[in-house]
Amino acid sequence: MNEQSEIRNLKGIGAKTEELFHKMGIFTIGDLLRYYPRGYDVYEEPVSVGELEEGKISTVKGVVYGRVQVGGGKRMQITTAYVKDLTGTLKVIWFRMPFLKNTLAGGGQITLRGRAVNRRDGLVLEHPEIFYPSEKYEEKLHTLQPIYNLTAGLTNNAISKAVKQVVESLDLTKEHLPEEIRLHYQLAEYNYAIRGIHFPEDKEVFYHARERLVFEEFLQFILAIRKLKDSNSRMDNEYVIPLDLRTEEFQKALPFELTGAQQNVWREIQQDMASEHAMSRLVQGDVGSGKTIVAVLALLNTALKGYQAAMMAPTEVLARQHYESITSLFEAYNIPIKVVLLTGSMTAKEKRRAYDRIECGLAKIIVG
Repeated sequence: MNEQSEIRNLKGIGAKTEELFHKMGIFTIGDLLRYYPRGYDVYEEPVSVGELEEGKISTVKGVVYGRVQVGGGKRMQITTAYVKDLTGTLKVIWFRMPFLKNTLAGGGQITLRGRAVNRRDGLVLEHPEIFYPSEKYEEKLHTLQPIYNLTAGLTNNAISKAVKQVVESLDLTKEHLPEEIRLHYQLAEYNYAIRGIHFPEDKEVFYHARERLVFEEFLQFILAIRKLKDSNSRMDNEYVIPLDLRTEEFQKALPFELTGAQQNVWREIQQDMASEHAMSRLVQGDVGSGKTIVAVLALLNTALKGYQAAMMAPTEVLARQHYESITSLFEAYNIPIKVVLLTGSMTAKEKRRAYDRIECGLAKIIVG
């Protein structure tokens, strides 16, 4: 078994469970290893019944007091017990677990972990995790237990067991990072990081594991972008767009001057657009740094040369804002370029009207 092996090769994963893993994008052992927890449950020292706080997940240790009762209907059987310590008595309920009546009937000390909810008869511990005998809780004390994103039909315990099976059986000693890079940045080994992200012994182990894996993900991303850029730099530009003097006139007419950084970026974009090779550029800057005006200049220059240009926005609200600001700007400076808005929430009629304007060449800039 290796990271390319299918998830069904794990013990306890049949056809139905495999489909559930597929729903979450987990097809191989490697996918499972990289399905990192979204958070962790911290198993802390038990508190007394009197110290319980409403809404907080806590652990209490006490003795089962009195009879354990099962009530409710067939569809929703409720098991009720009372746990007592020196500071008070706590009501505890479980849903659809009538068999607990026999488990708890023997009395004795028990450890429970769950969320305390305020009801009419005081604080109630609802559907807590049971550690019986109490010594079982000692095994998890001070540990961080992984919490994974789930899909209907698949429990957190099922994912945790599958990951543990892989971690214990797969050879994870193979390194992905060159030794000199790992040592230079003082990063943990891959084996340590994978174990530490899924089953950290403490917060320090988790921090070291996360640091290594985050570094690796960013490195892969940067290398992929660089490879793409190198590939694009050799790609022929089929639409060479030289600078149109009307774009320069529009820029000079603006009521503000572009900053030095904005002018440098705009100059580089001009060179890219007029180059024999396709442009591959990412403009990065803080909010309010002037990225939009640089984009507008590129859109305008493209449209003035007879081509269509598109500005894509991550949200419909932002798309509308850009559409309104660009339209107002062009109207204020008598720019004869029509702009059209195209969003997913438009009606079929509105979209058809927008497409007609685009196809007829009436709209040279599309915002959506």
